[in-house]
Amino acid sequence: MGLNNKARLVIAVCASMVVGAVPIALSVVLAQHQGRVLEEERLLGYAANVLYRSERASQQVFAGIDRLNQARKGDPCSPAQMALMAEIDLSSTDIQTMGYIVADRLVCASVGSFGAGLPITTESEHPVGKDGVEQYTRAQLSIAPGMHFTIVARGGYAAVIHEAIPLDVTTDSDTLSLATYSLRNNGFRSTRGVVKKEWLSHLSTERPTTFDDGERLVALVASQNFPTVTVAAAPMSDMLVQTRKMLGFLLPFGVAAGLALGVAAFLMARRHMGMPALLRRALNKRELFLLYQPIVDLHNGRCIGAEALIRWRRADGSMVPPDVFIPVAEASGLIQRVTEQVLERVAADAGSLFADYPAFHIGINLAAADLQSTRTVELLDLLMRKTGAGAHNLLVEATERGLMDAAEVREVINAIHALGIEVAVDDFGTGYSSLSYLETFALDYLKIDKSFVDTLAIDAATSQVALHIIEMAKSLKLKMIAEGVETEAQARLLQERGVQFAQGWLFARPMTMAALREHMARQDAQG
Repeated sequence: MGLNNKARLVIAVCASMVVGAVPIALSVVLAQHQGRVLEEERLLGYAANVLYRSERASQQVFAGIDRLNQARKGDPCSPAQMALMAEIDLSSTDIQTMGYIVADRLVCASVGSFGAGLPITTESEHPVGKDGVEQYTRAQLSIAPGMHFTIVARGGYAAVIHEAIPLDVTTDSDTLSLATYSLRNNGFRSTRGVVKKEWLSHLSTERPTTFDDGERLVALVASQNFPTVTVAAAPMSDMLVQTRKMLGFLLPFGVAAGLALGVAAFLMARRHMGMPALLRRALNKRELFLLYQPIVDLHNGRCIGAEALIRWRRADGSMVPPDVFIPVAEASGLIQRVTEQVLERVAADAGSLFADYPAFHIGINLAAADLQSTRTVELLDLLMRKTGAGAHNLLVEATERGLMDAAEVREVINAIHALGIEVAVDDFGTGYSSLSYLETFALDYLKIDKSFVDTLAIDAATSQVALHIIEMAKSLKLKMIAEGVETEAQARLLQERGVQFAQGWLFARPMTMAALREHMARQDAQG
């Protein structure tokens, strides 16, 4: 009996140790996995930030070069062209200088002429591409010894950018490496820290990539608009920091064998309860709804339309701001589902609205993905048939970023126009579009962003930007809607400058469709 009892005791102890070891081991494995996921997300975030800055610079570069080539009459370094170079410099956030290049020499720039020209020295070849673009990477100029630039030229005109501009981001670690890589020249344009060209063999041009080479964890993100790849990398030791943080959280749960499965389920559930998963569930449960921001005619104060604004109220009653979940929807591929529910909600809300108010319109925001899909046209056609909407009862709004893929977008916009739906460019001036770029699209309205409206009627240098945008809209023969109007002074100045329509808290806050109908009824009663 004694031996049997001892044996049972040994077996029980061994079984307890095994059961106790399993959840502890599971905690370690999960911590390692989650630590890597968190580190990959951190690096992808840095790579995406660098790509945003690189694309912003590229947009400014090509817009500036196009302006100079279009304005050229005779001498490329004439006083008028050099004045235009200076104007482009001042209006750009990223360009150091515009200039003109002949035989690898900078002969003039916004700062002056250089006689025979300043030689451009570079570490790599810079052949002219099929699109006529020539790119000098890690270029040096004698007037700025020790500094390296990226120089992009087409038709002789060039933009000079300090190579560090895309990498000028705040980081939370001194061990982080960042870089931009040119697929045009097959070389790095700018680097910070340790980077390796062989990392580019892992590149996927369709989606972001993460991997490790045994020493560093690396994230690669390819631009969908330019031949550019951005790189973010960190030593594997940085991932261990994340792992230790996760282990400190998981290990106490793992010590209790009976809670092992509960801890594992909790961690898995928490991972799947990330924002994309929450938004996907919100779409399935129809938690999204619409409010309508009235748009008024500045000449008579009458409400002539409304913008449909998407809102998300979770099951617990808490609200998720659009500036939080819309970027998540775009990044996770859910934005077209969001737009589809917006159109369904407009159809349900509108009822007899257009029959009662034939001149009234509802504005609907479209994302970049919507403007690249013919399904958007089909959904808008269905919305018109459901609501009995006629010509000009619907207005779609596209941001400047949504217009970047010109070929596909132009086709979709033309199809939308064919339905009798008007098109507005939203947030104008906050993105990349130039006058010449917007002229390539069939647009009807230009919406002036609140950030510019806020500068009106105050003594601010940026107030001139709003006035410049208004004149640009006039030159494009676009109707204008000013957003975020909050004071009578703003409304008066907008009207005096020729802006036809406005929306903002001065007139009304976003409201439900029922409240909007009551608002319209009171307006009718007042004559």
